Amino acid sequence: MRLAMTLAATLLVAAVSPAQAGLVGAAANYNVFVFNNFTSANSDTEGNLAAGGNVNISNYSVASSIAGNGSQSPNAARLVAGGTVTATNGGVGNGQNGAVYSVGGASLTSFTATGGSFVQSLVNFSTSQSQYQNLSTAWSGLATTGTTSSAYGTVNLSGTNVGLNVFSLNGSTLTGSNTINITAPSNSTVLINVSGTGEFFQNGQVFLTGVDPSHVIYNFYNSTAVTLTGSKNPMGSILAPWAAVTGGYGALYGQLIASSFSGNIEFHNYLFGGTIADANSVPEPMGLWWFVLGLAGLAWHGRNPKRA
Repeated sequence: MRLAMTLAATLLVAAVSPAQAGLVGAAANYNVFVFNNFTSANSDTEGNLAAGGNVNISNYSVASSIAGNGSQSPNAARLVAGGTVTATNGGVGNGQNGAVYSVGGASLTSFTATGGSFVQSLVNFSTSQSQYQNLSTAWSGLATTGTTSSAYGTVNLSGTNVGLNVFSLNGSTLTGSNTINITAPSNSTVLINVSGTGEFFQNGQVFLTGVDPSHVIYNFYNSTAVTLTGSKNPMGSILAPWAAVTGGYGALYGQLIASSFSGNIEFHNYLFGGTIADANSVPEPMGLWWFVLGLAGLAWHGRNPKRA
């Protein structure tokens, strides 16, 4: 019985303490992942790019930091579209050895993908959209653990947890800021839940102390528009599953998961590697307890056959 109860307790702790390092689902290995159209020019995405609608790019490199391999399926360096791809000048993959996968076909003009161009679906974007919207909502309900202060255009976010640091930030405060200072222990995770419906990263800078861009993520859980203008690099990933994201000629050190994108941002391939509990994976409490009690009952039955 002791063994069964120990096992039950272990399963209980594991079940009610779910955590996932990095993003789960189809977007995990994509620098940019949008559910609808992607439009850009005169820029690049260091990592892979996926769009559920049409991709229209010119003078553009996709997966520029990933070595393609034509013998792999799918190719490690790839451009994926749920609609059509129209691309002029550029290529996919470091050395342009990547591949294009598009449900609606591709029109490539001086755009090289020696790994091939395939009329093939790699991603269920509809399912992914629902998944990341649910994830965004779940994260928005996590309790705030860090401290936030704002004065004269400077926002300070300070967390001390070696695990997860959660901040709540008003969208208007983000839009009005020119400096954002984020301080948290090295290798900890920073989740910034941003309220509001239309936010701007305008001119200014984001400074990180301790933590690095691959462990920072902004969750725009009810925004329908996010604008990346000027020089303010968010220095982290952006989860904005309801938002149309537009951008100027700045940079984003992180992943973008959004409804759509149009602009000229340079996307640097800092894949989110933080650990955040996913509230959606927590089992029903009563069902879990019945499971634990069932294990205990089996153990008691095994130790006391005459009582059965």
